[in-house]
Amino acid sequence: MPSPKKTPAFTLAEAILALAILAMLLAAVAVAVHASMQSYTENERIASVTQASRVILSRMMAEVRSAADVNSTDTLLTITTADDGSGLEQIQYEYTGGKLHYRRTVNGVQSDHVLLGDGADGIVISACSFVPEDSDDGVPLSRKVRLVLVRGTASFAVTASAAIRRNQEY
Repeated sequence: MPSPKKTPAFTLAEAILALAILAMLLAAVAVAVHASMQSYTENERIASVTQASRVILSRMMAEVRSAADVNSTDTLLTITTADDGSGLEQIQYEYTGGKLHYRRTVNGVQSDHVLLGDGADGIVISACSFVPEDSDDGVPLSRKVRLVLVRGTASFAVTASAAIRRNQEY
């Protein structure tokens, strides 16, 4: 009597081995996806801090460049604007209580708002300084601003400097 033909199939051991290999591959893919998501989140934090600091420092330095006069202490930068007929008289940046305040005086009326540090955007200012660079006779030449910003676990120190031009004619 002829022997019955065996039909090709997986044995139970082969199926379990295949499932174990598949599980290890899926675990490795899950770890890689999780790491890339964490990296994306951290890069997003870095980008938001970089953008915020770039915008604020760019505006601040543009105002210093076009100022008629600039005075500063460690935590206060006062910019007296050139008279262009707009009524804008003075701009102040002040670091106090972990916040960077922006004040404008227009026609004798002062407005104040917080640029950074109010916590709404998740950015915290851990340090801010305004460093004067004056000539030997006390004339302000330039101002250097240094901010240390923190968001999440990332900390960034950014610095900008601008020379006072005093050559605007209105």
